[in-house]
This record gives sequence, structure tokens and C-alpha cells, in this order.
Amino acid sequence: MTNHLAGHTTFTNGNELDLAVRQHLERNWRKTNRTDRAVFELIQSHSGPFLVAHLTQREMEEELGVSNSTIRRVIRKLIKLEMIRRIPYTEPDTQGPGANIYVILPVGTLHDADAG
Repeated sequence: MTNHLAGHTTFTNGNELDLAVRQHLERNWRKTNRTDRAVFELIQSHSGPFLVAHLTQREMEEELGVSNSTIRRVIRKLIKLEMIRRIPYTEPDTQGPGANIYVILPVGTLHDADAG
């Protein structure tokens, strides 16, 4: 597995990640549509041993059968809802853009702290 994924996760194990996914889906059910949830669940399903996903937009398009603009819109929405963080990745060999790293965030990391 690639070491560039190590250190990006916010969880210590897969059970914590799964719990956060369930909490995000429950909390944001009315704010998201079926495609939004499908992209979020795809990111979860590709979160391997480092508990983060390393995906290209093209891979997401092909797996879900949606357009590139749909993927880009959904990713922006999931970031705005504080469900995920996107970390751009540059391929070391070509110095060109590679697949992004997607990190599922714990529920309530930013705004809940501000509310108290």
C-alpha cells in the first residue's frame, strides 16, 4: 500500500469510521440526495487500511455512472457539509495531478465546537 496515505485519517480504526459515516448520513439526510450519498459511500468503501480513500474523479464517474460535473458538485457539497476533506495529491514521477485523497471527518468537528 502507498505510504502517502498514512497520517491523514482522523480515526483509529474502521469501526470509528463506520460510526462517523452513519452519523453524517443521519445528520445530513435531508441536505443530501441519492447521488450525494452514493459518492460519500463510495469514498467510505474505498477507505482501505489507512482509513482514507485515494480516488480520481474519473474512477468515481465510472463506478457510479455519473458525469464529471456531478462528481465535482457533490465533492464541493460534501466538503461544505463538513463530511469530508479533499487533499490534492501530486504524482511523484510525473509531478502532475494524481488521485485526490479523501478523508471522512468526524461528526461535529468545526461548527459544534463554535456553538458552545
